[in-house]
Amino acid sequence: MLLFSLLAAGIAQAQEKEWCTGNYSSIRTDADFVGVDTLENSIRINKQHKGIDVHFRWDDYNLELDYMGNRASLGNFAHKIDSIGIAKIDSIVVVSQSSPEGVYEHNLMLSENRAKTVRTHLLENHPELEGRLIVRPDGESWLRLREYVLKDTVMKQSTIEKVVEIIDSDVDIVTKKWQMEQLPVYRYLLRTYYPRIRNSNFCIVYYSEVVPMVVESVYEPESRVEEPATGSIKLAQPTIPTAEGWNPKLYVKTNAIGLGMAIANGAVEVDLAQHWSVELPVYYSAWNYFKPTVKFRTLAIQPELRRWYSANNTGLFAGAHLGFGSYNFAFDGDLRYQDHNRQTPAIGGGVSLGYRLPVSKDNRWSVEFSLGAGVYSLHYDTFLNTPQVKDGPMVDTFKKVYWGIDRAAVSLSYSFDLQQKGGAK
Repeated sequence: MLLFSLLAAGIAQAQEKEWCTGNYSSIRTDADFVGVDTLENSIRINKQHKGIDVHFRWDDYNLELDYMGNRASLGNFAHKIDSIGIAKIDSIVVVSQSSPEGVYEHNLMLSENRAKTVRTHLLENHPELEGRLIVRPDGESWLRLREYVLKDTVMKQSTIEKVVEIIDSDVDIVTKKWQMEQLPVYRYLLRTYYPRIRNSNFCIVYYSEVVPMVVESVYEPESRVEEPATGSIKLAQPTIPTAEGWNPKLYVKTNAIGLGMAIANGAVEVDLAQHWSVELPVYYSAWNYFKPTVKFRTLAIQPELRRWYSANNTGLFAGAHLGFGSYNFAFDGDLRYQDHNRQTPAIGGGVSLGYRLPVSKDNRWSVEFSLGAGVYSLHYDTFLNTPQVKDGPMVDTFKKVYWGIDRAAVSLSYSFDLQQKGGAK
């Protein structure tokens, strides 16, 4: 219930790619391709070796050798580079990823830290790779999940199509994750495929051999064999996915629970910064419920400071709030309850948890859920609850402390940009 209703209760008693590159399609993934060697009249055959990876536990970037075959994978890597020979190795490309669950920015940070961990480990054990090692974070890998799902042999085809439809949908990342979590098959995906995506994939690019270039004789005296185009491997800089530009917003909202109790209410919330906002809700009721002995009259406000776990101030949040409420309650019993001398509102505060879910394509409309608990000081008078007269005789006065649920909301909100797009830094 709302602050005022809870005070009354107190009175009354959360295409498979070759994994050489992750999402970096600009890096060559052919198994064999030809490039020009620096030696005149010769060419070299370039190769790639893939299929080596190491895995990380959920929400962790420490490299555990005994987890998911990591020790064997690193042993295979050492054996492979020894068998090729350091002189023939052009580069080692390692792409680090995270599974697409939780907060996007946190997952990007995880993949960056996993990349740093792998780089440190490889250079400590293979210092000869200095200058040849390219380690890149790839963030959340929806593409890898899509490839696993398309190859799955357990799920029904209709279920696979539904999962792929969500992965390919053009919605914001928070909504996409929420839609995935609503699928009956989500726990299967979480258990079967998500651990495989929390990894770093290795690709060894090397020169297998140098062979003479054979130039066939030709009859035209002026003709000559053209030199092949430069074949040195070009590793383009990737475009790492980043969060959309953040713009502070103003939210106007109303609580459906309060409206359901015939209590007029409205709230305004303003973004202070990424991860931070402040909300001010106001509730007001000045009427009886069908007869004079039943009433829920109140004027209450509950300002709250919120800490969001997503940088775009949506999804999960935690809040700390203050509460002030004058009240005049009657439940068709013998007594009516009112703040002392109509000048002693309930005063207190508490903490809350909530979640904001966009429900429109442009993310303007949202539904918000929140629940909180707090402690309040009460000083109130009791009166005889008489229908014949406006105010019955006073019976007694009380002081007490209420603690428990003080905030519950299912709110519909609409947002306005506080500055032009791209203006946020």
